[in-house]
Amino acid sequence: MNGIVNVLKPTGMTSHDVISRLRKITSIKKIGHAGTLDPYASGVLPVCIGKATRLSDYLMGYDKAYVFELKLGLMTDTYDIYGKTITENTDLQPIEHDTVAAVIRSFQGESWQIPPIYSALKVEGKKLYEYARQDTGVDSKQRRINIRQIELIEYNFPLLRIKAVVTKGTYIRSLCHDIGQALGTNAVMTVLVRIASKNLNIEDSFTLEQIDDMFRLNDFSFLLGYDKVLDLESIYLDDDSIGKLMNGIRIPVVKEKNYPEYFYIRNLESMILGIGEVIDSQHVKFKKLLI
Repeated sequence: MNGIVNVLKPTGMTSHDVISRLRKITSIKKIGHAGTLDPYASGVLPVCIGKATRLSDYLMGYDKAYVFELKLGLMTDTYDIYGKTITENTDLQPIEHDTVAAVIRSFQGESWQIPPIYSALKVEGKKLYEYARQDTGVDSKQRRINIRQIELIEYNFPLLRIKAVVTKGTYIRSLCHDIGQALGTNAVMTVLVRIASKNLNIEDSFTLEQIDDMFRLNDFSFLLGYDKVLDLESIYLDDDSIGKLMNGIRIPVVKEKNYPEYFYIRNLESMILGIGEVIDSQHVKFKKLLI
């Protein structure tokens, strides 16, 4: 069984918990997710099964869309509602809607962001939350991010509901914190739902219970083909060329053809055999074999 599953991760489970559950359902060990969600977050979790695990790096690079809620006037050590309270402004006065909306729009575009100390990001081989739990100081370096779209969709002071499309590595908890600071106060994330990861939308996702029921009925329609999720151009090769590539022999490029950085290699029956790349501007080889 090889393919990608659009899993609807529930609140309260870690991404690893989801993988463990799927391994029990399918009896397949080679399963991995492509983009961690925090335990208290829910929504789209791309999961790769079998040979599809070789595509996880590509899938994690996609933009992701979120709907999230933040609460103004509160600061915690984790930047979300579940952390230890550091300070709370109980006298915070309502901020005008137009001011809030304008500040939120100002975050659109490229910027630098400091990841929250309670995160799985590694520094010198150790996760940031491990440093935090040991009360050990560590320099959490800022990262370049791009918030492609962001808008205020609901405002009920002190709660804001926001929709955003962001690039890989963007921490929504840090974004909530930064929005609070820009509004002259503090803020923590209270709700986080990933509504899309590239071609995977929450409307088309499957719960673990649904996947379990379908698997028992030998219904594998929850399993998506590579090209349903990973957008790449394709080149089609005859059996002789494919045989050479399978044996590690590079084949010459077609000089009249413009090759993308990566592409699907298919046989003449349109079956995807792997991902190819061009080497030394003259030869094609497999980068990832998917059969």
